[in-house]
Amino acid sequence: MTLPSKTQVILGPPGTGKTSTLLGLIEDELESGTEPDKIGFFTFTKKAVSEGKDRAIAKFDNILDKDLPYFRTLHSLAFRQLGLNRENVLGRRDILDLNEKMNLKLTGSSNSDDGHLFAMTHDDRLAFIENLARMRGVGLKDQWHDVEDAVGWFELERYAKGLNLFKQDRLLVDYTDMLQDFLTKGEIPKLDVMYVDEAQDLSPLQWSVVRKLAENSTRVYVAGDDDQAIYKWAGADVDYLISNSKDAMILKQSYRVPFSVHDVAMRCINQVRSRVHKTWNPREQKGTVRWEPNIDLVNMESGEWLVLARTNYLLEQVDEYCRNEGWFFEVKGRPSISEKKVQSVINWERLRAGEKVTLAECVNIIKQIKLKNPKVIDTIDEKTKLDMKDMLYYFPDIPQSVWFDAFSLLSVKEISYIRAMLRRGEKITKKPRIKLSTIHAAKGGECENVVLITDITNRVYKNYQQNPDDENRVFYVAVTRTKENLYLIEPQSPRCYQM
Repeated sequence: MTLPSKTQVILGPPGTGKTSTLLGLIEDELESGTEPDKIGFFTFTKKAVSEGKDRAIAKFDNILDKDLPYFRTLHSLAFRQLGLNRENVLGRRDILDLNEKMNLKLTGSSNSDDGHLFAMTHDDRLAFIENLARMRGVGLKDQWHDVEDAVGWFELERYAKGLNLFKQDRLLVDYTDMLQDFLTKGEIPKLDVMYVDEAQDLSPLQWSVVRKLAENSTRVYVAGDDDQAIYKWAGADVDYLISNSKDAMILKQSYRVPFSVHDVAMRCINQVRSRVHKTWNPREQKGTVRWEPNIDLVNMESGEWLVLARTNYLLEQVDEYCRNEGWFFEVKGRPSISEKKVQSVINWERLRAGEKVTLAECVNIIKQIKLKNPKVIDTIDEKTKLDMKDMLYYFPDIPQSVWFDAFSLLSVKEISYIRAMLRRGEKITKKPRIKLSTIHAAKGGECENVVLITDITNRVYKNYQQNPDDENRVFYVAVTRTKENLYLIEPQSPRCYQM
């Protein structure tokens, strides 16, 4: 698919400020007098859209949120231009009804943060494959053949027919329907200038939407990086960006990646056969790259850390190691243990030492202890502070032993983990400075210190041998999250990524 000749493609290698470049161009347009409602800024996430809006509003006193109607995700644009309401869109309640009607167990989550369909439930995979066929613009059976999956053809066909009938009966559309309908009956805005970010992640259907918008715009800017295209499994087709990048502007200076890490990154990406060749410069700082036999030889006592693994399965092993070591960390965007649970331990030991605690602190404590009548707590005035004597008055069966004996509703693993954290002196009231993530989930992020697990699973290894470009891009993205120090963990098996 060829975009109009008026299109300027911008390729931004890691840390070169691709999005900032786009936002700077938007500011230039506004300063030159272009009306805000004649500017389109389209990207994938609400967060990125909000960043663009906030930056424009902060710089120009006369611009309000409502003045930027075309700063949107593509789905949000389609929703607006089709004049839809929330009740027109397939939602969670509808999915529950569909489950009951078709005897399914859809969760409504059809994404995987490690690029593995097997990370989804069986029925969510049905939904994912059906939707993927529409995003790619291919027949359902063709998509079924393309995806190596354990779902059967007849159950996939049954699901697709059932879903269509369900939507027709209730006059509902899903997010992919919105894009399809936008192409045929949506009102196409006439823009003076439009910007598209993260173009390497566009599916064929989304590219069709972008082309439609571009045809009705005076100036067009499309930004992305084909080297960071890691969502092929989700329908993205980077070949569209590559084919439109003949006269692309290439951002050449990275403000993130240090010199030594840049060398490793280029070893990864230069193995990709189908790409736009580009030269970009690292930061002047050298940085460090170290190979370690095991993750336990990496000293994570201080600083910010990002630990990356190719799949959730491999990440689970890192998770176990961090718990055994007593590190407080974040995984999948959540802290490794509830702050309330650890705080309850601390408050319980305060009680045992003769101190008083608030009623709210008592409520959290008794959630960890098996008591005959825990609801007695509801009768106590919320302003009351209690000591152990008071606790025994209200709860005669409450134990008085050390927390790991008293907290019978904590699991053995939780107790072991909390004890390890207390020994290490971890500060659980602060945001975790160690983050565990799959490579896919970390895209767009960066960190001072990055630890990369080079092992891969059997399924990934098979794809690596068949489609090496995919994995070369994934590990390129992983390496280039690094701002200072990269630690590469030597493979523990022959199934690994070859640096």
